This record gives sequence, C-alpha cells and structure tokens, in this order.
Amino acid sequence: MAETHALPFPWHSFDLRSRFLPEGWQQEILEVARVSAEDKYLVPSYATSREADSESQIPVHTVDGVTIAEELPWLYSLYRQQLRDMAQTLTREEVTTATDVRTGLTLNVQRGSQERYECHVDWNPLSGLLYVTDHPRGSGGELLVSNRGDVHSCEEVDADCTRIYPVAGHALFFDGRYHSHYVNALRNEEDVRVVLAMNFYTASHPEKNRPESLDRHLGLLP
Repeated sequence: MAETHALPFPWHSFDLRSRFLPEGWQQEILEVARVSAEDKYLVPSYATSREADSESQIPVHTVDGVTIAEELPWLYSLYRQQLRDMAQTLTREEVTTATDVRTGLTLNVQRGSQERYECHVDWNPLSGLLYVTDHPRGSGGELLVSNRGDVHSCEEVDADCTRIYPVAGHALFFDGRYHSHYVNALRNEEDVRVVLAMNFYTASHPEKNRPESLDRHLGLLP
C-alpha cells in the first residue's frame, strides 16, 4: 500500500515485503554487495553535484547493473516490472526503465562512520530506491533532502530538510531534480548501508537524452 508525504518535499513509499520480495531476499542481496561491490571515488565537479568543495574525493562502493542482472535476476525483473508499475502510479506520463542495464540500477554500499553519498540533484525525472538495510532515527544513513530546493552544500541542505530513514523492504520514489540531497554518514563504525538505486524515465525526459558524461562521473560507464 502506498504511503504519500506531500509537504514540504513530496515522496512516496511502498512496502514490498509481503508481496514482491522472495524469501531470503535481504541476505542474497547483501552477499552480492559484499562480494561484488567495487571501490570508487566521486569527485563532485559535475553539473549535478552540489558539494561545497568540488575538489574533494568521496569514496563510494557500488555493484553495477550488469552484475545485478546476472547474480540477482529476480531483482532486475522487479525493477523492470513491478517497481516500474509502482512508479507509473505517480505520473500521467508513461514511465520506462533503462534499456542500458549498466545505467539503470546500481547497488550503493556505505560502510562505517566516515562515508556518505555526495550532495547532488538528479537528472532523471523519477528516482527509485529499494532499501536493503534498516537505519532508524539516530543511527545515521538517512536521506536528507532540501526543502528549499536546489542548494549548494550539505550544510545548506541541513538548514531546512526532510529526513527519510531507510526501512528494509520499502521502495521510495521521488523527483530529485530540483531538491539537493545527500546521504548522511552512519553513526556506528561497524554498520553497513545497502540500497538499490534505480533510474526511471518519461516521454518528456527520455533515457536517450541522459548525458553519458554523467554516467562516467558516477562510475557507471568507463
């Protein structure tokens, strides 16, 4: 059942646990993340980046879409079918998934208390997140989204933001093109945060217009 949060930043969540996720889904994804995540660095100098320091290097760990499709074919099918159908309920335009598996979905892995995800805005009109791990209030790892729109640092986001706490098995959908957002660091050095990040497109904002330079910046393309 959909849960809608209208103000000040609109986002929508669906609980997939009772219908769409197979038995052992969490452990299966976590094992692929453990074995296959590649270590990379984001240098937030791209046009969608909103870091105060564009010269900094932000460590990220990702599992690419090709590996997801090969090792977790049921998860790739979920993205192409049921999750697309959920996204479709949020707009009148036809929603499509990526034809290029490399850029359609990734597993993002965050480890310990020294890592976070960069402050940025999205390019695609609808973003999806399927949380694999739980991070309740006070444990870090929440998504912080600026209520004031497009701002240019984590500190500016913090000044007035919506905080979304990850719940394993919940899928989140939102339009992040006009609201700067980032992922907070975890509090516990031993904690790990894993989320499936997904891109969705519409007729007015099709996949063919997505810049290859953005996907190279994100480490999705060589």
